[in-house]
Amino acid sequence: MSKVRVLVGTHKGAFILSSDGKREQWDVSGPYFAAGDLPSQGSPVDPDRLYASQSSGWSGQVIQRSDDGAKRGSR
Repeated sequence: MSKVRVLVGTHKGAFILSSDGKREQWDVSGPYFAAGDLPSQGSPVDPDRLYASQSSGWSGQVIQRSDDGAKRGSR
């Protein structure tokens, strides 16, 4: 059965919701890249690669990337 992953960007950071194909139970992990509004996107080529765009008054626009599905936190 296939796996389902939903990437959610919020004011608090990025969250990953994971389930099997039945979608009866969900695992929620995060927040990742916590620092403000956060649109997030997964790579269609590599399912473990995540991108997140952040914007703050202090550091401006920043693109974050994780190559391990955010297992080691944000980079």
